[in-house]
Amino acid sequence: MTRPKKHNSITRQLLATILVVTLALLCSCKGPANKGNDKPKVPNRNQQAKYDGIDISSHQGYIDWAKVSSDKDIRFVYIKATEGATYRSAHYAHNITQARRYGLLVGSYHYLTSTSSIDDQFENFSKYALKSVQDLIPMLDVEVRGNWSRSQLIDSVDKFCELAERHYGVQPMIYSTMGFYNKNLTPHFNHHRLYIGRYSNSEPEINWEGEYTIWQYTETGIIPGIDTYVDLCRYRKDGWLDEILLPRE
Repeated sequence: MTRPKKHNSITRQLLATILVVTLALLCSCKGPANKGNDKPKVPNRNQQAKYDGIDISSHQGYIDWAKVSSDKDIRFVYIKATEGATYRSAHYAHNITQARRYGLLVGSYHYLTSTSSIDDQFENFSKYALKSVQDLIPMLDVEVRGNWSRSQLIDSVDKFCELAERHYGVQPMIYSTMGFYNKNLTPHFNHHRLYIGRYSNSEPEINWEGEYTIWQYTETGIIPGIDTYVDLCRYRKDGWLDEILLPRE
């Protein structure tokens, strides 16, 4: 019987020791593992992108969402659901279903009017824009005073926001043009997320040190899959898209 060669055994042990030490050194060079609660934020946009999202209504007609989603600059979509106490967009169900199917973050908005009660308007919106299919916080479109005074408009927007927070669990974002907002709504709603229309190369300026969240910078955008002009929007440069995600229970 041949006796095992002692130097082979020693060599194997030495190699094993070197391997363990090498792995230990490699592991020590890595940063600490991410904790489960340290979920990285989603950056608002690729800084080279021209826009980050769009908002649409039935005015755009039928939309080919497969083509729209091929535009990688589009991170989110706001879709008009309702207006006043009775109007419901005929294209809403198709748009929200298909946009989500193709991986876009989707939110819904209501166009406020002065011709019906806020309770009736919110009921119209909440029963059509179901919470279960929203990715983004709801939005209230405020562009006209109608037969309301300024104080009545503010009271009406306040009430809609209160109802929305109770139902969706978060205050809605408020859309308005820069001129209308500064004249009728500032500074009362400056603490809300603001989606401000200003068709210009200059960012919106909100009175009383207000800050916009989303800037609708043109109404004549051209997007593959949409046959008409469409509003194009940019997220605030120092913001995060996480800020407008609807909280999940």
